[in-house]
Amino acid sequence: MKPQHIFSLIDFAARNLPEAVARTAFSAVGSVAGLSGISGVSQLRKNYQRVLPLSGKLAQRRRSATAMRHYLRYYYEAFRLPYLSAEQIDARVSVENIETLRQTLTTGSCTGALMHMGNWDLAGAWATRNLAPVHTIAEKLEPEEVAEQFLNLRRNLDMVIYHAVKGAHVIDQLTADMKNVRCFVPLLCDRDLSASGVEVRLFGSPARVAPGPAILALRAATPLFPVITIAENFKNDRQRVRRAGTSWGIKVIVGDPIYPHASAEASTAERNADVQRMMREWAETMSALSAKHVTHWHMLQKVFVADLDPERLAKTVGESQ
Repeated sequence: MKPQHIFSLIDFAARNLPEAVARTAFSAVGSVAGLSGISGVSQLRKNYQRVLPLSGKLAQRRRSATAMRHYLRYYYEAFRLPYLSAEQIDARVSVENIETLRQTLTTGSCTGALMHMGNWDLAGAWATRNLAPVHTIAEKLEPEEVAEQFLNLRRNLDMVIYHAVKGAHVIDQLTADMKNVRCFVPLLCDRDLSASGVEVRLFGSPARVAPGPAILALRAATPLFPVITIAENFKNDRQRVRRAGTSWGIKVIVGDPIYPHASAEASTAERNADVQRMMREWAETMSALSAKHVTHWHMLQKVFVADLDPERLAKTVGESQ
């Protein structure tokens, strides 16, 4: 089945099926996918083994089944967002350690550095309503119809979205946005195979990550905030369930801010070194925040250096030098 047809089915379920029915169906699909040997899920299990090794194959498959239930829940909830009320969006999100981020955004812009965890679209919709307008980058999916579907979904939630395509200079556009308007710029950065990728230790193993949040923080002289989102079941909070229309939502957990040391006028070498330092600190923080929530990390691609193609990696590193 073509991707656009799959996403059309998800959208149909989000629009027409009762939440309980849709969630049960997506959970079942996630379980089956997570127990399977399809390539993405196999890579997910390999990634998890680097974070928290399990000895038995059955235990590894059960863990990936839990992860894929979370992942399928993300897709359903993302397509469900346009049909939710403001009260439902707010009720589906809880926060932890957010006061410094909130205070920073009262006076100016700042950036957040995220991993592929939980439901970042719900987090963005909530943040736009409760913190500051969200400006961010989205990968341009294929085919074009799917890319536009996701783009419209996010823009309809009042987020400003730029597609990550070659020659678009999206970091420059976001730099201008941060200087011209008060905004929050959260970026997914736990995987990067471009020439600008920074090598860090993620969960104790070398990995290449995207440096965009650190570049923006340095240019705007503003802190970078590590952020994770995890799925949250609040079925015992009846009042919140009533407001949310479901017992499922997310928790947004914010790490302590990471400040740039170099100025925007510093030498290229000084700026690059500071960007690398900030991303290393981010990786340390995220590893600590995320280790207890590994099945919420939806990384079905290769991210650790040991798993990458040596020739492609050598070419990429060479391009950056």
